Amino acid sequence: MHTANHLAKPRRDHQLLVAIIFLAAVLRFYQLDSQSLWYDEGFSVALAKASWAEAIAWTAQDVHPPLYYLLLHLWIRLCGDHAFAVRTFSALCAIATLPLIYVMGKRILGQTVGLTAAFLATFSPLGLYYSRETRMYTLATFLTLLASYLLLRITAIPCPRKQRIFLWGAYLLTSLAAAYVHYFALLVLVAHALYFGVWWLSVGYPPSYLQEGLAVLLLGMAGYSPWVSVLVNRYLYDTGYWAASMPFLAALRRVLISLSVGETTPEHLAWPVTIGYLVLLLISAPQLRQAQTKSGARHTLLFLWMYLIVPALLIAFLYSHKPRISPRHSMLLSPAFLLLLSTTLVQFAASKFVVSASELRGSASSAATVIRQAISLLVAFTAICFVLATSGYAAYNLFFNSAMRRPDFRGAVSYIREHRKPDEAVLLISGHMFPVFDYYCPGCERYPIPDDPLLRVDHMVTLQVIEQLSAITTGKSGVWLLLWQDHVVDPHHFVSDLLLRQGTELRVPSFHGVGLRHIQLSPAAKFVWESNVVMLVNARWRHGITLLEARVNRLTFHHGDTLQLTLFWRADNPISESYTVFTHVQRLEARTQHDGYPANDSRPTYTWRPGEVIEDRHMIEIPSWLPPGEYNLIVGLYNRFVEGMPRLGVLDELGNEKDCLVVLTQVNILPDRS
Repeated sequence: MHTANHLAKPRRDHQLLVAIIFLAAVLRFYQLDSQSLWYDEGFSVALAKASWAEAIAWTAQDVHPPLYYLLLHLWIRLCGDHAFAVRTFSALCAIATLPLIYVMGKRILGQTVGLTAAFLATFSPLGLYYSRETRMYTLATFLTLLASYLLLRITAIPCPRKQRIFLWGAYLLTSLAAAYVHYFALLVLVAHALYFGVWWLSVGYPPSYLQEGLAVLLLGMAGYSPWVSVLVNRYLYDTGYWAASMPFLAALRRVLISLSVGETTPEHLAWPVTIGYLVLLLISAPQLRQAQTKSGARHTLLFLWMYLIVPALLIAFLYSHKPRISPRHSMLLSPAFLLLLSTTLVQFAASKFVVSASELRGSASSAATVIRQAISLLVAFTAICFVLATSGYAAYNLFFNSAMRRPDFRGAVSYIREHRKPDEAVLLISGHMFPVFDYYCPGCERYPIPDDPLLRVDHMVTLQVIEQLSAITTGKSGVWLLLWQDHVVDPHHFVSDLLLRQGTELRVPSFHGVGLRHIQLSPAAKFVWESNVVMLVNARWRHGITLLEARVNRLTFHHGDTLQLTLFWRADNPISESYTVFTHVQRLEARTQHDGYPANDSRPTYTWRPGEVIEDRHMIEIPSWLPPGEYNLIVGLYNRFVEGMPRLGVLDELGNEKDCLVVLTQVNILPDRS
């Protein structure tokens, strides 16, 4: 009878695991192709459809290494490139993670924790979101988790040498593959190395293990050496971010929010919910020494804490040198997060945090024990409901909240394809979105602006686009503008402003997350940005800000006209403050003005790179109430975040502060033309 019960429990656990995997598959394949592929996914498909040589060369300039794209290339050849097929690869990687996280939890903390972790992974907001996207995050998560499991097997005692050699070989291949799929896998491998060092010291310095570990480390470094220069260059010269930074704690906070609520929980709820998850995690910390498996006392929660904390701190440190952090880059740590969370919930359900064994045996305090037992169960029930409710809410938003949908490139491009006339041009702003456009409109003629295959924040549209627009629109009756990240590459709205001056905008539907405009051109469209008067200024402000040049469309204006002023700034040093540019047309107390952050609010001064030239356009309306006469055209900087909004000082040739503004020129204001 005992044997039958002993065999029945593993069978039930396996049946539960199969049910969890089935549920995960349903959630991951449900309406998998209902939403459009977005920019990142279009990029993935374009790279996967290229030759391996082209993909490797392209990814050497991109934010991710090439292995995922090479594997997706094989997958597309086997299954096709339609949306359901390309997303299936990610979904299958996510599903394969579930039995692995179960085995990992079972090895460290027991079957119940393993099953709980697999169940939580099924609804994990971050994991569920990216298991339905054609990107590398689920594959990288699977590989880093597999490498973690292999390391635990290696450090299990006893582990015969022959078995260790096989496990070390599997670990080497898996960890290398993970590093070639996602750079942040290297951060998990750092945690592995630290754990192995702590384990080696704690078990009495076995020399054979150290030799094997060092050999694997050297082989891994040799295997990754062809890509190290690409990695270093990418981090040092990442043109996809402004040259700015964020506080370390703010970056760490963003990592924790990502692990807790993913990307489908509104911002105002994200941090309070995350605090709840952190409380649950901290409760499990005192159990570090007690949690262990039958295979040995060395496999404790220490490994999971290092798996979570070390990469999280490294991610926060790396992103503290960037202006923002992407939630998806934290996904590789999610198995450790879920396993620790599962430990807490299981311990709660077992009432081990509140009621001790001695209390349960004592008769004198039986009433108090019952009360504490009831409180413990209530707390456990509340914790479990909290996790299920928050995960369910995030999942609901993913499937049914239209505001959380991915950008609708499919709808916008399909509308262009169906309504574009043969003599109309299609402009892509930003130009680097061409892969997703080509996916939905293969063979369609399009003009990327700027014509750059990757996002570069230092490659913005300038007045040189006038010549490009003139060539594109020759013989065209109209233009379609598809807009994505246009606030980065065309912060001044050069393209749309120039087109609207020579045409009429027609009404088109709106599409979620993607801009679409249709402009019918005049028969004799001529694109001109008026900057007839050029002034070489070379004025210097404090903190290393120099105004090199200013251009104005003319020097005489009537009421109702617009003064077009273009400023060319240069940062001579890193700038930590955010300054507002003020431009005045002023005479005594009468003035009209335009204030704003540089480059149409898109390039605050703290994002300026030393030596970089910033093109900054201002439009100053000349109102009818402004008295006619001669006015000064003035420019300066002030800090709106400091009390009194003090102006930044202008320096003379000796470096002494002489003023707080620069007079560029004089302009004449005339009455209305009528």
